[in-house]
Amino acid sequence: MFMNTITIHIPWFNQLITIVSSLFLYLFITWIGFKNGKNQFPNEMNEIKKIWIKISFYFVFCLFLSYIGFLETFKFPPRMPLLSFSITLISLYMILRSPLYDLIKYFGKENLVLFQVWRFIPESIIFINVFTGIQPSIMTFTGNNFDILVPITAPMIYLLFRYKFINANWILVWNVVALLGLIHTFSVGVLSAPYPFQLYDVFPSNAIVGYFPMTLIPLFFVPLAIISHVLGILLSIKNEITESK
Repeated sequence: MFMNTITIHIPWFNQLITIVSSLFLYLFITWIGFKNGKNQFPNEMNEIKKIWIKISFYFVFCLFLSYIGFLETFKFPPRMPLLSFSITLISLYMILRSPLYDLIKYFGKENLVLFQVWRFIPESIIFINVFTGIQPSIMTFTGNNFDILVPITAPMIYLLFRYKFINANWILVWNVVALLGLIHTFSVGVLSAPYPFQLYDVFPSNAIVGYFPMTLIPLFFVPLAIISHVLGILLSIKNEITESK
């Protein structure tokens, strides 16, 4: 059993909404991905499924570590950020080197933008946590988190692009700004947790991100958001290079 530094009680409703919404989002991504894959890349579906299973297996393994309390120790090195980064980098590497990337290219950069409306989910979870007093207000739009602007502006950017009011450069800029904002928010979350390098003196501290099931925020929602933005940036850059030839 890992040493805990803080005892935290997470209300059952907060736990339920976090688990159910995460499971729903994961199943939705799997369903929409496999559906499009079967229609557009039938010969590559076995490889796509293998890569998706590998990514899912590693995610479940990391989630299991959080379930048994691995992330509840706020010592150096910081386990939660390192595990979150590992999921992000490993998943992105596997995607880019597999037919799964072709499937995402078919999905399209504008649809990746619209897809970001799912970001209402983690923002709602964080708001509920703050409302119930188990997470600091610095993690909401009333504090130092402006990620709520991403799902709000995503449909606008999507519609403007589809009706040719803007070009791919705007999608590129939107993804870059949103990614920088996400990195800022994640940094605030880490620096307000009770690590030795804690910068923000808030009450309560952001220790909740180390406790299951709230570990789904840094282990699932954050990597998914980062990967989506990075892929959107890559597709936008590739589009500009293709058009310039």
